[in-house]
Amino acid sequence: MPEPLTTIATSKELAQHVLKWLTNLRRAGRERQQQSLLAVHKVIALARKTKAYSRGVKAGQQDYKAEAELAATWADLGFELKRLGLKALAKKCDVTSRYWADPEQFSPGFLAEADISFDSVERLARQLEVQIEHGRPSA
Repeated sequence: MPEPLTTIATSKELAQHVLKWLTNLRRAGRERQQQSLLAVHKVIALARKTKAYSRGVKAGQQDYKAEAELAATWADLGFELKRLGLKALAKKCDVTSRYWADPEQFSPGFLAEADISFDSVERLARQLEVQIEHGRPSA
């Protein structure tokens, strides 16, 4: 007759394995939480940088090289957020990136619906920051 799989030694090994797995899962969760917070904070900083640049554009100080850099930075951040599962904010970053690459590609109606204003993007980032810090599911 085969030996039962649930001997005391096997149970102890299984419990140790589960405990180690849970510890690693919590650690991975904390790392992902920190990565998500860092990405959200980057969005807030980039929104402010872009807002400051926009003020310069309104004053006649347009710089196409700066706009290309903004477009690339927004795109990179969008990819990072998407990888982290923060899809709503990632989408806003993607549209913002595409806007700075070529603002004429979008109709005013599309831009209004996409709601990529600096205030809207920062507000969403702040909401996600609170959710992440309190361990709630991300959007």
